[in-house]
Amino acid sequence: MKISRRRFLSNMLGASMVGLSSYEAWRYFVPGQPPISVDFPGKAVGHAIRDAQRQPPANIPTHHVNTVIVGSGAAGLSAAWQLSRQGMHDYILLDGAERNGNNRGEHQFGVDYPTGAHYLPLPSPESEHIRELLGDLQLYQHGVYDERSLLQVPNERLFYQQHWQNELLPQRDADSQRFFRFIHQLSSQRGVDGKRVFTIPLDLASNDNEWRRLERLTFANWLEQQGYHSPTLLWYLDYCCRDDYGQGIGQICAWAGLHYFCARGTEQNEHGTVLTWPHGLHELSQRIRAFCRLQAMENIPETDQPFTQPRSLRAYAVSIEEEAQGVRLLICTAQQQYFWLQARHAICAMPLYIAAHVVHYIQRYGFQPQTHMPQYAPWIVANFLLRGMPPEKSGSALAWDNILYQGDGLGYVVATHQQIRQGPPPFTSFTAYTALNHDSPTNIRHWMLSASPEEIYQCAAKELEEIYGIVLRKRMVQARISLRGHAMAVPQPGYLTNAGLMALRSYQGRLQFAHSDLSGYSIFEEACYWGKRAAEQILAQQ
Repeated sequence: MKISRRRFLSNMLGASMVGLSSYEAWRYFVPGQPPISVDFPGKAVGHAIRDAQRQPPANIPTHHVNTVIVGSGAAGLSAAWQLSRQGMHDYILLDGAERNGNNRGEHQFGVDYPTGAHYLPLPSPESEHIRELLGDLQLYQHGVYDERSLLQVPNERLFYQQHWQNELLPQRDADSQRFFRFIHQLSSQRGVDGKRVFTIPLDLASNDNEWRRLERLTFANWLEQQGYHSPTLLWYLDYCCRDDYGQGIGQICAWAGLHYFCARGTEQNEHGTVLTWPHGLHELSQRIRAFCRLQAMENIPETDQPFTQPRSLRAYAVSIEEEAQGVRLLICTAQQQYFWLQARHAICAMPLYIAAHVVHYIQRYGFQPQTHMPQYAPWIVANFLLRGMPPEKSGSALAWDNILYQGDGLGYVVATHQQIRQGPPPFTSFTAYTALNHDSPTNIRHWMLSASPEEIYQCAAKELEEIYGIVLRKRMVQARISLRGHAMAVPQPGYLTNAGLMALRSYQGRLQFAHSDLSGYSIFEEACYWGKRAAEQILAQQ
């Protein structure tokens, strides 16, 4: 039974437009150790927007377009996919902070590796939108998934009691067996409205109040009430919550904790695998761009003729204001050139903590930033580029996902794992994920801004160095570390009844909202759902 599904921050900050530089970074060199590159994507521009420091010049030009998609993460690209598949091509996609958002991948030393989201689970019974997308991208045909994209074994292992084991659950004791029997039953549970209690996307789940009341308490409190005390089970559940939501069982609500294990259905829990690629979900983003035939441009065309082919532009929105006959956007390009875009429609595919500063008077949509803003979990994603593979303990085979029991981080993924049949590569990348929940998110973000590159490296590499020792640095040619201060929305108690999120989900107008934040947590499937739905709303208004 496969009960681990790493679904890391699958569109979160990546759909935002908080800056243009893919690497607002500094490098740190110490004799005898590899160079460290630290990336804080979009920080400078994001802070400028937040603090209203950017003032556009006077008398800037105005251009017209049918539709603007603000943000190129999973939600923005999914909206583009839906517009294009329905034959609407007169739109501009603003790339924002990172081209492809958190789905971005990189290439160094002949190695592709992810800088954020790195896999997609097979879709749940309710996720027809994902099957449609994968079909259009030639990854799902006639009920069969592309074999080259399916995760290959060995897929996971846990470093427990000084040796590696193939299952991530440390022990199958009485508590764990009771918990997963309950999960098996709950995965098919339906509410009084006939819908499954836990689904992906969240919008299709049952509204049965008897089950929804589980959002009122933390997962830790619920586990205590149910008499679960096994240290290994509680560690495992805490790990899963940190891995999926950025916070542990003491911070996320009980409904979200159970949703993690139940939403994909009984069959997926028992037999599910995932789709993955060396550079993670960058593969999906590039395939969507190819499907849409997005034409990249550096500046807006002088003519206002309708586009016969959609465009992508390295730019971000400074302000968005919905008007009676359209949406007016102030745009800044990578070359720091400003212009107005007058659009018939726009899709705001940004995280809400940025949208609150960009969308003119967002309160008019029923969203009060002071009370409705989700809490965001900070993360570190670190790629350690290695020459060859460090030696493994005797009798242990390197897996795709490798986790240290009771580690502060979330383990590491081997970028070249999908190439395993081709023999050991000359270079590889170990991609380590760290959900920083040891302190308040605010304090951790302050630490991110003030910490030295060496301090950040030590935090990101701690688990790997514990496992491999000095050999790790001897084989390392570079460490590329990405800081995500507002990585993902956290499903805390009360998130299902957040009136602001519900208002944005139900709003229909010239401006549409599309981001996984609308679901209160961050995975690709939720972002894709809201992107597709926003596009459908616009198509209905044409």
